[in-house]
Amino acid sequence: MSCPAKNNISREYTYTDIKSYNKRKYTRKTFQKKRMVRFRFFILIFLILSFMLPKALFGTYNFLFLNKIHNANISIPNDTSFLRSSEKFLANDYFMNNNSIGEVNFSNTLIKSPAITSKMPKLTARLKYLAAQNPQIEPGIFIYDYSTGKYVDINADKEFSTASMIKIPILLQTFRRIDEGLVSLNDKMTLTSYYVTEGSGLLQYRPLGTQLSVIHLAQQMIQESDNTATNMLLSTIGGVNDFNRAVKYWGFNKTHMSNWLPDLDGTNVATPRDFGKLLYNIDNPDFLSLQSRAKIIDIMSNVKNRFLIQAGLPDNVQFIHKTGDIGTMLGDAGIVILPDGRKYIMVVMAKRPWNSYVAKQFIIDASKITYDSYVSYDL
Repeated sequence: MSCPAKNNISREYTYTDIKSYNKRKYTRKTFQKKRMVRFRFFILIFLILSFMLPKALFGTYNFLFLNKIHNANISIPNDTSFLRSSEKFLANDYFMNNNSIGEVNFSNTLIKSPAITSKMPKLTARLKYLAAQNPQIEPGIFIYDYSTGKYVDINADKEFSTASMIKIPILLQTFRRIDEGLVSLNDKMTLTSYYVTEGSGLLQYRPLGTQLSVIHLAQQMIQESDNTATNMLLSTIGGVNDFNRAVKYWGFNKTHMSNWLPDLDGTNVATPRDFGKLLYNIDNPDFLSLQSRAKIIDIMSNVKNRFLIQAGLPDNVQFIHKTGDIGTMLGDAGIVILPDGRKYIMVVMAKRPWNSYVAKQFIIDASKITYDSYVSYDL
């Protein structure tokens, strides 16, 4: 009787054991499969890193070290004129919170170009020799003779920082607004902290709330080179963006204003030829009325700074002009009227070492050479 019982127990134990064994076997296979999947995953990651990591590391090494060695002799320009030029081509207009490219009007422009004939070879040679004697400065010169159409062009199409010379086109646009009936010479503007700025001029010290007429602001802007007066008139003609639209409409693609005054970094730019063209059009009846032209000449005849082109002229010579002076540029642009009635436009813009006196003496000497060449008829 005991044997059957014993056999039943044995069979039950064997069945349980087999079931447990199969379970362990299944678990082991599942673990091995998971381990193989993880192994393959790590192999894949390893292959990806093996391909990408050396490239990334070498690229960083090349950027940080090899390029530094390869480009060791490359110097970055000191001025940012190339950035300003790029900015003008990428976006030179701004309206309703949108940047855009403003088209320049090259057809049917109100601005007339001087009718040029040929260069003045002897005067050009003398001025180039003067420039060679002063290698620390980079000059731009444009001279135009009204009676013959002859001219001097030394870097005349190169962009220079304008400093206060930008006040010439601001003055012209102010009077164009007056001619259009949008502004009156007797209109009053209130001096507020928004307009007050440092630099040249005494309006910055006047009490806030002072009422100033447009004609008074125009006189202060040109004769005293007052920056506060300039900002007030600039606001009257629509600000920097409307100013840029106006000069593009006139046909200028290089004259460009980026900042209100004072523009100590020299971001407002123009060329000597552009200033020459602006001065030439003071006599253009299609551009300005007779009354505005007379007022402009009167204002520009009484500039207090007489230490540049005018310093190279005798007292019996009439001269209307506007100067510009920042650390890196010194310039003067005006119309010289000789006692015999002959007249010529002269624009000199000199890029210089910071506040270098050499630029001042260069402009005076250039003026003397030009005047002497006219007196002797040796152009």
